[in-house]
Amino acid sequence: MKKIEPEDYFTGQQLVLAKAIEAGDLERVKQLAPETDLNTPGEQDLTPLFFALNEAMYNDNPANRLEIITALVRAGADPLPKGRDKPALWMAKGDKDIWLKAMLDGGLSPDARDKDNDDPIIYETIYAKTTDTLALLVARGADVDARDSLGQTPLMAAFFSNSFEHANYLLDHGADPNPVNKKGWILASLVQDEIKDSRPETEYHQNCLRLRDKMIALGVKWPPEA
Repeated sequence: MKKIEPEDYFTGQQLVLAKAIEAGDLERVKQLAPETDLNTPGEQDLTPLFFALNEAMYNDNPANRLEIITALVRAGADPLPKGRDKPALWMAKGDKDIWLKAMLDGGLSPDARDKDNDDPIIYETIYAKTTDTLALLVARGADVDARDSLGQTPLMAAFFSNSFEHANYLLDHGADPNPVNKKGWILASLVQDEIKDSRPETEYHQNCLRLRDKMIALGVKWPPEA
């Protein structure tokens, strides 16, 4: 993260709030946020919430700066603004869960959906380097079988993204082991096809075998019906 100078992006009441965010003054932020426009972006589409996230990261994420993020969301800052970059989606892909947790603590629903494509935020966790953000959403009660606009489940999305660690986590936490999407694609058949088409010595092939074995252990019929 680079240092952002609030004067370059905000004016008026938003600048006053941004200065309090920059100072890490939690109580001042709590005072100012309810009387400030939190969702109209400043220059380069920067919102106070994105600025607060940047300030937290730039300062190595001390507790007061994470609480500032929570305070902004609680006061009405939208983590999923329509038609713009969305803080919740960026943080769902993060390699730490602390930024997403701060927004959840402020009232973001673990089952919240992108207002532009109606996809649940749990799908973005599939692209994170770790399963931390996925685990956080699951712990907060997110639906592990929530369907996206294609009728997929997070498990299918994880398989299509070669995110086997995430796929295994989902199976370990109650995901339907053999979902079917809108096109009628059956996960077991897709896994079987990949096992047939991949080379046995590759890590990908071995990951597919391990996924198959876990699915069978969870009651999926194998080989799947054509």
